Amino acid sequence: MTQSNSPSDSLRPLVLMRFRPVWTYIDGVREFCRFFCATTFKATDLAERASVVVQETLENAVKYSTEGADAELELRIESHGEKIEFSVASLPDPAHLSTLRNELSSIAAQTPEEAYVAAFLRAAQEPDASSRLGLARIRHEGRTELSLEEEPGGRIRITATGTLC
Repeated sequence: MTQSNSPSDSLRPLVLMRFRPVWTYIDGVREFCRFFCATTFKATDLAERASVVVQETLENAVKYSTEGADAELELRIESHGEKIEFSVASLPDPAHLSTLRNELSSIAAQTPEEAYVAAFLRAAQEPDASSRLGLARIRHEGRTELSLEEEPGGRIRITATGTLC
């Protein structure tokens, strides 16, 4: 059996959801994903990490998505061996895409803890700006690595990959 390197290469995700980018859906989707991971993998720690990852990726996607008929979020959860992937695809406002790329590059250049602390310091120094804590929190508290994939039609997919344990 061949392992997939990308969510789009996989034939059957464990979870696949599509829904409108609406703030009120986030809590319900997050709780479903927490329950799913706790039940499927019998791992409370993984379930809590999943909650953080799903909450922050969905908030980011909703906040920066375009409006209109094509505005849809897609959430996937996949497992490959000892790895788990959470990914969210969205249609972002193009004005925010370069900021997202820069943020991902910045946090990847640091340890997860350093990136998280730096994000908190930035938020404290710029209280009127967007805090931009979410991606650093995903990496640190979710114990995942983040990647960005551009998809057809201007869509993007943020993937958080971590271990099951």
